[in-house]
Amino acid sequence: MDTHDMNKKILVVAARGFEEVELTAPVDILRRLGAQVCVAGVGSCEVVGAHGLVLVADRRLDDVVEQGWDGIVIPGGPAAWELKQNVVILQLVQSLHAQGKLVAAICAAPMVLAAAGILRERRITCYPAPDVLQTVAASLVTAEEQVVRDDNIITGRGPAAALDFGYALGEYLAGSEKVVQLRREMCCKV
Repeated sequence: MDTHDMNKKILVVAARGFEEVELTAPVDILRRLGAQVCVAGVGSCEVVGAHGLVLVADRRLDDVVEQGWDGIVIPGGPAAWELKQNVVILQLVQSLHAQGKLVAAICAAPMVLAAAGILRERRITCYPAPDVLQTVAASLVTAEEQVVRDDNIITGRGPAAALDFGYALGEYLAGSEKVVQLRREMCCKV
């Protein structure tokens, strides 16, 4: 399979309890498109997902915070409750958003974007659990959509949306033509 030419540096956060498919599907898609993806472990390079998958991250988050990222992707799962209190993540989200760069979160992770104060009056989707919906209440939640893009913010509903979320990130970063080609290569309906 050809690697497409895209020179974007994307940080993907991996914290204990991340939802596995919500991390791996977007990382796979972005890497196939040629993005320079760094999976950064919170606290350690070895991170255990919500369902026991042990992931070896590329780097520790503390070692890569100041590296000129073009975007951040935050998977959901129980990790989101920890991340919405992580000052480093909140500042990174605020900084990237202020620069107009990609800020993306899926499932429960839009709570992190809400904690960073960037969702007010923004159109999003998220996991439809009451505690998640309450946390993102200042946004305009569209619960029926799998993926929602509002300017530089992309959100996904939950695990079943992981591929579509990844394709939406790719479309934002590389354009729809490259994503259509990749979807064909991956045997996904266009």
